[in-house]
Amino acid sequence: MAIGPLARGDVAGVCARVRAVLEGAPGAPLVCDVGAVVRPDLVTVDVLARLRLAAKRYGRAYRIRDAPPALRDMLALLGLERAVPTDDPGEPAGPGPADRARASPRGGLLGNRLQPVREPEQREQLLGVEEGVHADDAPL
Repeated sequence: MAIGPLARGDVAGVCARVRAVLEGAPGAPLVCDVGAVVRPDLVTVDVLARLRLAAKRYGRAYRIRDAPPALRDMLALLGLERAVPTDDPGEPAGPGPADRARASPRGGLLGNRLQPVREPEQREQLLGVEEGVHADDAPL
């Protein structure tokens, strides 16, 4: 089944269509080809996780084929790399993104793609507070 970019409102419809396909094809595995996903987002991850649950309820095998690295990284960042497997059935199962990150010389789960950003703390001035000067304070 080929579909375009997903919106939050599309999730229920996609899941209903996949359930209908699973009911009509007993014993067939559920394979999601996500090679055309350009910018994976949380809606994409939500759909893939829901489809994984649907496949499990119907007792079917589930695989995600041609997952782009950005999708693999997003699943790892969300802690779903094992719950939503992305390896091809023909590929030998290798270390997941989290394992590769630990072995990476740069450390970090996403390598050099995400950089920590710091912003200065902004404080509001307290109103109604005045400094008083004591006679024994040294002048500045």
